[in-house]
Amino acid sequence: MTTIPAQFEQTLSAVPDKAAVFGGGESLTFRQLHAEAAAAAQALAQLGIRPGDRVGICMQKNLDQVVAILGVLWANAIFVPIHPVFQAGQIGHMVDDCDMKLLITDSTRIAELRDAAHGRIAVGHGPAEEEIASLKELRRKCQGNQPFFRSKADDTAAIIYSSGSTGKPKGIVISQRNLADGARIVASYLGTTATDRIASVLPLTSDYSLNQLWQILFTGSSLYLHDFIFPRDLFRLLASERITALPVMPVIITHMFDPQLVGPEDDLDFSALRYVSTTGGPVTATMLGHLRRTFPKSDIVLMYGLTEAFRSSWLPPDQLSARPTSIGKAIPEVELYVMDDQGQDCAPGVPGQLVHRGGCVAKGYWNAPEATAERFRQIDRFPGETVVFSGDLVRRDQEDYLYFLGRMDSMIKTHGFRVSPTEIEEYARRFDRLCDAVAFGIDNPEIGQEIAVAYTTTDRTPLASDALADHFRIGMPHHMVPRWFVHMEAFPATGNGAKVDRVLARRLSLEKIAALLSIGKAS
Repeated sequence: MTTIPAQFEQTLSAVPDKAAVFGGGESLTFRQLHAEAAAAAQALAQLGIRPGDRVGICMQKNLDQVVAILGVLWANAIFVPIHPVFQAGQIGHMVDDCDMKLLITDSTRIAELRDAAHGRIAVGHGPAEEEIASLKELRRKCQGNQPFFRSKADDTAAIIYSSGSTGKPKGIVISQRNLADGARIVASYLGTTATDRIASVLPLTSDYSLNQLWQILFTGSSLYLHDFIFPRDLFRLLASERITALPVMPVIITHMFDPQLVGPEDDLDFSALRYVSTTGGPVTATMLGHLRRTFPKSDIVLMYGLTEAFRSSWLPPDQLSARPTSIGKAIPEVELYVMDDQGQDCAPGVPGQLVHRGGCVAKGYWNAPEATAERFRQIDRFPGETVVFSGDLVRRDQEDYLYFLGRMDSMIKTHGFRVSPTEIEEYARRFDRLCDAVAFGIDNPEIGQEIAVAYTTTDRTPLASDALADHFRIGMPHHMVPRWFVHMEAFPATGNGAKVDRVLARRLSLEKIAALLSIGKAS
């Protein structure tokens, strides 16, 4: 069972009439979900989609989004998940980069995204304009027709875009085997069975959140779609639906227990919750305290991964108290190494790059051979096998537990997103009078990092920070709006004077921010 359709077929034969997905007050059984996915595949074929074509899905989370994702897979096409907060320009880059044949979106975004999609656009659900095909309407006409299941293990199933150091998102090529192995491996160490009820809190656009969908297709468990806005609504869902699994990210935990928002009522029963799992950044002692007080009978499972290899390590719950800052050990079917620049193993306590070998290694980056060669390598130790150099700096202790130290590049990780400093800098330079910019992250355990921008101007005078923030709010998603703007008359240069000394610029900016904070406290 090395493809998602094959895993689903086996589960369908075992529990056809069990509820698979809940959302918006409705649900679909595995039999109904299978029929809807098959109809969606036929509808896509009517729109000209062929095996191997790229199909973007930019939708709000609902049953129709799930059906659209599976319909693309059933058609043996390649789905490209797109976060609904992305702007038209960002989506347009993805459309062009992978030569997307179709973009499925919500009716509310048709006009906005028409140009970005070059007219190759469909409505996932809701009313459609006359010239825009409605996938949902076509599905109704195709009910009862079955597609051919032609997908093989090494077929490309998805392209997941992640920001790159050049400022343009890179597409990570994911195979059917990657998805199927990810479902099987994660289900094994989390103990997922058909009795589990999994809360889907995150958008269905990342490898982490999509794995929850693959797990139900593999195990016969049930998925509860939830748009997380107010913590109280989430807590009520956990209690009323007897949720057993809650996958989150640290930023979600922060929002769940925001003191300015209403938390859980005292009479809610969370005794069904087996575990809370998290990945995407460090979980602070404060976050752990909130989780333990609210869910005292639940395990807390810390995980680490990268989209290029999906999941690398996990910390068993019985190790959390002893090693609360560890990212754990390798998951089943994976080997992890800490290597120096020469490809040699680092001794315990010595920092090095984390290298992933084994299960879930992606196929590389779409249309980016140089980036693929840099990250996906074959080394003498494992002839004929591709390993992934993560770009993450880690160390291991004497018992081989791993500890994350930071990125080896300059990527900013904020609110669960990886943000390219270059993309921030390019957008900042569009502001009138702004000459040059250096973007960087400032650690904030609640969200990962805050974005800061140091800048120079053509007349060496500062700009209004509120105006700069408004500039970003107009054209960028919320998570890409900088928290800090620091004016500098000129940037320091490197020794040869050819480049901006980014390290020194960041240090000088941090000193200015610290001074501002001190003044604020004093006043």
